[in-house]
Amino acid sequence: MTQTADPQSFDRFALDYDRFVSLLPGQNTAWLLGLGLKGKRALDAGCGSGHAVEALADSFEGVVGLDLSAPLIEIARAKRARSNVRYVVEDLFALKDEDGFDLVYSHTMLHHLEDYRAGLEHLKSLVRPGGTVALIDNVCDLYPTPPRKAYTWPALWSFPSEIRRVGLRDAWFQLRFWHSRPWLAHLLSDRYLSREQFRELYGSVFPGARFDDLGFALAMAWTAPLSGGEVQ
Repeated sequence: MTQTADPQSFDRFALDYDRFVSLLPGQNTAWLLGLGLKGKRALDAGCGSGHAVEALADSFEGVVGLDLSAPLIEIARAKRARSNVRYVVEDLFALKDEDGFDLVYSHTMLHHLEDYRAGLEHLKSLVRPGGTVALIDNVCDLYPTPPRKAYTWPALWSFPSEIRRVGLRDAWFQLRFWHSRPWLAHLLSDRYLSREQFRELYGSVFPGARFDDLGFALAMAWTAPLSGGEVQ
């Protein structure tokens, strides 16, 4: 989960990013919670400031939120602490867990990895038999890295409706955030898979997985075989 080097690091705009995500309720959790999963242990890899972790804490006995950004984890610990939640500042590939998780989840983190397939394989190794791997990542069919205008123009067009939705103050913050240099530098450093590439790569690691198109992203849910190869 290599996010430490500019411009990929979230450290420079952690507080603004948390506020930005807070103004988009459900974006990080709606599809996930719609799966109706429950269990003993869940992992959110690339948890950011803990929005999904907080939501999962109602359905799992214990939740681990992992992220490479210490400032984001500090925000998560301050704002979204729960008695059954543990936040960890660590690289994904350094995470070892012999007990495994009933849910392994990640939201728009995997495209930051230098070795995408290795990240998928590592997440797969962390799920218990019968558990679920649920992953979401951004996709783009036209080009690996969308141009600046793909972000700034929609932000301008939606500004009036955002005023009606969240009020002038928060809508103005959103508009400025979309146009801020650190956030745009981050977005323009990203490289996304196309939908076809996503399905091919994920399907090769998680045979028989379910895919859902979320518009800006694709989502995948896969159930790990039980002992003996039986799938729940």
